[in-house]
Amino acid sequence: MDTTASREELLAEARRAWRAYVTSGTDEDYVAARTATTAARKAGISLDEIRDQ
Repeated sequence: MDTTASREELLAEARRAWRAYVTSGTDEDYVAARTATTAARKAGISLDEIRDQ
């Protein structure tokens, strides 16, 4: 993900990635979800915010 992504973009991507993983259950979607979550967490976004959909 672009390092200049806004907080809102990081949050939206993390939420989207986790929804995709929950729907598919694939290893690829899990890795994408973890990557997006890590980027969001580094930007100061809490797991509660990501889960609060």
